Amino acid sequence: MYLKGIDKLREKLPDYPGNRIGLIPLRGIIAGIIGYVFLVILDILPRSFSDITIIVAIEPFMPILGTTIIAVLALWLIRGLWSKRDSMKAELGDLAYQKMIKRGVTGVFLIPPLVFHTATSIRSLPPGPPVNELTTQWSQSLLAIIGVPLEIDLILRFGFSLVLIVIGVLLVRSSVLTFGIDYMTVVYLYFPEESEVQEHEIYSVVRHPAYLAGVILGAAAFVFRFSVYSFILFLVVYLTFRLHIITEENELVQRFGDGYREYMKKVPAFLVRPRSLGKFFRFLRK
Repeated sequence: MYLKGIDKLREKLPDYPGNRIGLIPLRGIIAGIIGYVFLVILDILPRSFSDITIIVAIEPFMPILGTTIIAVLALWLIRGLWSKRDSMKAELGDLAYQKMIKRGVTGVFLIPPLVFHTATSIRSLPPGPPVNELTTQWSQSLLAIIGVPLEIDLILRFGFSLVLIVIGVLLVRSSVLTFGIDYMTVVYLYFPEESEVQEHEIYSVVRHPAYLAGVILGAAAFVFRFSVYSFILFLVVYLTFRLHIITEENELVQRFGDGYREYMKKVPAFLVRPRSLGKFFRFLRK
C-alpha cells in the first residue's frame, strides 16, 4: 500500500534508501520497549528489596515517578527537534532533518510505554504482591471499591475502553491517510518553504487530531483499569501532549502570526464540541 508523503520523507533521508528507512522506526520501537521495561522494573523494585524500609515506604510512588521520568525524557527529545532546528540547519544544511528526526522519533516512541503503563495492573506484576498496602489499594478498580459487582465492573471497564481504543486507532489512521507521513514526521518544520497549508475539515473541529488520538488512547488505558494509578498516569500522558503543543504552536504563531492566534481561540486543541461530532466521525470514516 502506498503511504501518502513517503516519497517526500525518503527525499529528506538520503542516507536511508530503500528498506533502510525502516531503521528509523525500528530505533523508536527499541526505545519504546526499553522505556516500558524501565517502568516495570521501577514498579517491582521494592518487591525485590522488601527488607529495606525506605524502599517499601516509597513503593506507592514508584509508578508515578517512573512515568514522570519517561514523560520528561520524551518531551526533552521531541522539543530538541524545534529548539535545535536553526543551529543544526546552520551546521548541516538540508541534512539537519535527517540528523534530528532520529531524536524526535525516539521521543515519540517513548509515549506509547506511558499509555501501556497506564493500562498495567501494578499489583499483578511479578515477582509477588506489593509490599505496601497503599500500592494494592491504588491499583484496585474504583468501581470494585464502591461495591460494583465484579462482572458488571469488568463489562463496563472493558466495554468503554474498547470504544475509546477503536476511536483512537481510527483517528491515527485517518490522520496519517489525510495529512501524509511527511506531515506526521514534521518534515516541513525543517523545510517550511515546501509545505502547503492544510485546510481539511477536521481542523475546524480540533487543532491537533493526531495528538487527540494519543489522549484518547491514554483515556482508554485509564478506563481499562479505572484505578487511582491509571487516573494519575493518564494525567501525566495528557500533560505530556499539552506541554508539547505549546512548543509546536509557538512555531505556528511565528509562521502564521495573528491568524493562528485567532484560530486557537476558535478551535479547541483536544476537545470535540457536540456540534462538531458529525465532522469528527466523518473524519474517522475516511
